[in-house]
Amino acid sequence: MKRFDRYFLGIFIQSLVLVLALFTTVFLVVDVLLNLDKIQDFPDVAQGTTLFYAYNLPPILYLLYPFMVIAAGMFAVARVIRARELLLLEAAGVGQKRALAAIMIPALLLGAVGLGLRQWALPSLAEAARESPYGAFEYRKGKRISVRDDEGNVWFVRKYNLDERTVEDVRILNAAGNKVIVAKELHWLEDRAGWWSPGKSKVYDLAALTAPEGVESGEPEYFDGALPYGRVYPADFARRRRSYSDRTLAELWTDSSADREDLDLRVALWHELWHPFVGFILLSCGVGLILSRGGMKAFMAGSLAIGCVVLYQILQFWFETLAQSGALSPMVGASITPVLFGIFAGVVFWRT
Repeated sequence: MKRFDRYFLGIFIQSLVLVLALFTTVFLVVDVLLNLDKIQDFPDVAQGTTLFYAYNLPPILYLLYPFMVIAAGMFAVARVIRARELLLLEAAGVGQKRALAAIMIPALLLGAVGLGLRQWALPSLAEAARESPYGAFEYRKGKRISVRDDEGNVWFVRKYNLDERTVEDVRILNAAGNKVIVAKELHWLEDRAGWWSPGKSKVYDLAALTAPEGVESGEPEYFDGALPYGRVYPADFARRRRSYSDRTLAELWTDSSADREDLDLRVALWHELWHPFVGFILLSCGVGLILSRGGMKAFMAGSLAIGCVVLYQILQFWFETLAQSGALSPMVGASITPVLFGIFAGVVFWRT
């Protein structure tokens, strides 16, 4: 590394830290104001708030990962251009592409880092969030909801309150569809990491109830304490739709290969593979437009760079929706936008 490489790398790292702090601060301030009523209802406000954001802040920041890379890179390049440092290097015989390598290469490496975070860090965090009552991001209280647990049992709940760790009027139909648990109320016990029936609950054998021998063979079994079957985490009641964040990329690849008919799963796989590198692609577009603007004013070139970000999001949503509907293959639908913008980025950046 040359001395100017270390200098530009330091500028990029400073910009990245600043952008990360800015995004985190804005999210926390806005979210605390929006969820203040929920936070005040936590049994232990300090512990609950800490866990609440420890579980929910990292996935939000990962969702914004490409935008942080774009913002950090553009801030660093703008600082270099404003200080006329590229002109000094050009006078010394160093081309613009070579000079900016200390910014562009780390931005590319951040894509690989993001891929590693998605494979090893985020699924573990998502699983820990499911296991904690504080993992729910919204809908901490509600009525009439059905949730399918990991074993395929279906929970029908008339009322749930995650702040009190209770669910009421519960019906749990097992995966085979021949038994159902009927419980008036269940409590979540932290030390046992499971739901507990405080009173007598029943397990009905549906096959026996419909047998020709009569009603006597269909008498329910009574239990109190731990459930005879069925396991679901409190945070699962707070999600209207389970995402794939609790699965690693390797698991998504295996599951998508085993189930070729699940188009949503296959589109999600390719979306997750491209997501960490979107920031580098769009940063290359923006830097290329600004440095190769020719007769364009800097304001116009910057506006085009911002337009690239907006257009990318629109086209990505459009093509992925087509892929989910079956009009395009999942790989093509999720890859066509980053590939097109990657080609455009290569063209405009090469002209610098």
